[in-house]
Amino acid sequence: MRKYETFFIVDPDLPDEVNSIVDEKLKSIVTSNGGEVLTYTPWGKKKLAYPVKKRTRGHYVLMEFAAGPELVAELERNMRLDERVLKFITVKLQDRFDPAKEEPPKPVPAPPFKEEGEEGEEEAEEASETFDEREEGMEEDLVTEGEEEDE
Repeated sequence: MRKYETFFIVDPDLPDEVNSIVDEKLKSIVTSNGGEVLTYTPWGKKKLAYPVKKRTRGHYVLMEFAAGPELVAELERNMRLDERVLKFITVKLQDRFDPAKEEPPKPVPAPPFKEEGEEGEEEAEEASETFDEREEGMEEDLVTEGEEEDE
């Protein structure tokens, strides 16, 4: 068996009952094909970095599971066909994995997302100072190059 991590984004406009149906469907695909779901962590509704299928928000979910390589193809095929899943990615974490020997994994908390326009004032000031410093350094380089050519 191998250990995989699948990260997918579900349509945020769906009611909670439909979201739970999608969750159960994906978990059942893993278990019915000889895999084992290790963790299933919904991260909640977040703003997307760019529009996906005309949506600007999405319900993020992270799932870790142990399975064979043929199960990944079946899981991704089902996600591709399901219109409720906007986007997904699957990553192989370990080549050889034995769930019986593994200690129970800790759930991964959702990372803090900043909404648009929430950038801190300090970060903005630091960015502008860095730009100003670079600009001054470039002007000094130009002046020294011009002086060398005159001599």
